[in-house]
Amino acid sequence: MKKIITIKNLLFLSLIQLSVGSLAFALDTKKIDEQSQALIDSSGLAGNADLASIFSIIIQVVLGFLGIIFLFLTLQAGFKWMTSQGNEKTVEEAKGSLKNAVIGLFIVLAAYAITVAVFNYMPFNTGGGMQASGPPLK
Repeated sequence: MKKIITIKNLLFLSLIQLSVGSLAFALDTKKIDEQSQALIDSSGLAGNADLASIFSIIIQVVLGFLGIIFLFLTLQAGFKWMTSQGNEKTVEEAKGSLKNAVIGLFIVLAAYAITVAVFNYMPFNTGGGMQASGPPLK
């Protein structure tokens, strides 16, 4: 039964990937180039970008994706709990998954806070990258 569900999930993901890939051919490449250039200009990576700015942007993106993953895991555990129909084993599994997802989300938020502090308050800060609210530590 698990193999069938896994195969169904893989087929569904493959179908989504193929449909998104086919949409890419239908798009206007000139508009994509303009939007890419606008994104590069607004991100501060055009021209002389220092290494700290590039790392801070990469870390922000990775932590953002991790936050989305943990949000998805939280929703999945909640859905499992709500559809357990009183089955105690399923409820306990859902509670464990929910607890782990919330702990993971707190770890990601703590990593984000540490990264903001490091990139804003350390001597190699050049004004780019992540912005914190508050004066720098002395």
